[in-house]
Amino acid sequence: MAPDKYSFLVVDDEQEICNFFSYLLKNKGYHVVTANTGQEATAALQKHRFNVALVDLKLPDSNGLEILKEIKSKQPTCEVIIITGYSTVKSAVEAIQLGAYDYVEKPFGDIEEMERLLERALNVRAELEKEAAAQREFGFVVGQNPKMLSLVAAAQKIAKKNITVLIQGETGTGKEVLARYIHSVSHRSDRPFLAFNCGAFTETLLESELFGHEKGSFTGATHKKKGIFELAHKGTLFLDEIDSASPAIQIKLLRVLETGEFLRVGGEELCKVDVRVIAATNADLQSQVEQNKFREDLFYRLDVASLYIPPLRERAEDIPLFINYFLEKEMATREIGAKKFSEEAMALLQRHSWPGNIRELANTVAQAALLSKGPVITVADLPDRIKPKAVEERAPEGPHGGAVIEPGASAKEPAAFSGHPRSAELNSLLEQFTREALEHLDLKEGFDFPAFQEDLKSWINSLYGQLLASALETTFGNQVQAAKLLGITPRALRYYLEKAGEKHGSK
Repeated sequence: MAPDKYSFLVVDDEQEICNFFSYLLKNKGYHVVTANTGQEATAALQKHRFNVALVDLKLPDSNGLEILKEIKSKQPTCEVIIITGYSTVKSAVEAIQLGAYDYVEKPFGDIEEMERLLERALNVRAELEKEAAAQREFGFVVGQNPKMLSLVAAAQKIAKKNITVLIQGETGTGKEVLARYIHSVSHRSDRPFLAFNCGAFTETLLESELFGHEKGSFTGATHKKKGIFELAHKGTLFLDEIDSASPAIQIKLLRVLETGEFLRVGGEELCKVDVRVIAATNADLQSQVEQNKFREDLFYRLDVASLYIPPLRERAEDIPLFINYFLEKEMATREIGAKKFSEEAMALLQRHSWPGNIRELANTVAQAALLSKGPVITVADLPDRIKPKAVEERAPEGPHGGAVIEPGASAKEPAAFSGHPRSAELNSLLEQFTREALEHLDLKEGFDFPAFQEDLKSWINSLYGQLLASALETTFGNQVQAAKLLGITPRALRYYLEKAGEKHGSK
């Protein structure tokens, strides 16, 4: 299309801004209409069709978000670029989630970059194809859910800005995957991406891991060590479970976010770094602030650009897409034959609530693919938690409402170890233990049932403790990796360790 066929709308109460864009765009042969108020912008929308609109967030009689909504309602194909100051970047991010193409900050420093942005806005279809290609290359599955499409559009634009990002969402929704995607399409993509879980360490270890330490700064500090902030210099640092950081650590994080400076543990020389921080949490940080559990100033520093990943149950229409993606990944990784889910199995998976979100779905697909014998994965191959509960026949009731069990009959025990690859063998051993225990009981002589319950509890707690110890030993004390092996969160692992009375260090 010839330049004179393109039309721009510039909405800003500063006439100098309108003049700047008029001069820049008219020199390229484009048609330009300017407006200083929301009312003038509305009138222009009724008279002209526009390809691109540049809209200031703050207007004397309206605001940029309202103008954005009006443009998208009246002229959906018109791309909107929001003009903002740094103090209103959060609103600009909200604008992107409402459909804005991008935002620019005043004052406009790089004119060439501005010109490239305007050209991209005119060729938005080509831009969308590039973004889709980048997502496929990275393995980032988005789907067609409107909330996710809006989220990824915002992430794509935010990635290009040098601002802190806060990602919120339930456990297993893919917060780290989104953080890696943001890094991969940012200007720091050729620099390190380091992921760090704040909930996996005690306060003392956390400070040392984040900021490093000097030799002799504490017992065991036999040499100087760089912290993860130094290791991530010029790159991106992903801080997961940021809500787990203690008040003292929060103060240090605030300082490094504001100044880029920190002291190593036991150090006296300031270290300076250039790191883009992406923080994540499954907690409601705003609520934590209100309860004085999280620093308000740190929250606002992190909450410059906030992204919320909806749980899987709110995007059920994309579950088949995720299932097929993870199944193809399993077939390629494990080099197994072609498989597919039966219609009944797929329907069951779509109806499941997925409390563990994407992580639970991926694990379920991997388990079903591994256990299925033929090319079709059926309902029988799915874990028991996915299958519908069988309707049991109602037993006749006794005089006090209890079910009557005929002499010699036994209630059918539910199968245990459903997620274990040797579940049949383990169930057989469990049944043998049950028979042996019952055969050697002489109830006529009396039986201490409460003591028996306590013995069983002690045995189970001991088994839990040994499982935790084995996982920690396998991962050389790394609680994050141990939690992954056990299929639980690091926070849950710490809870179980405390309950079992174990005290294991972390690396």
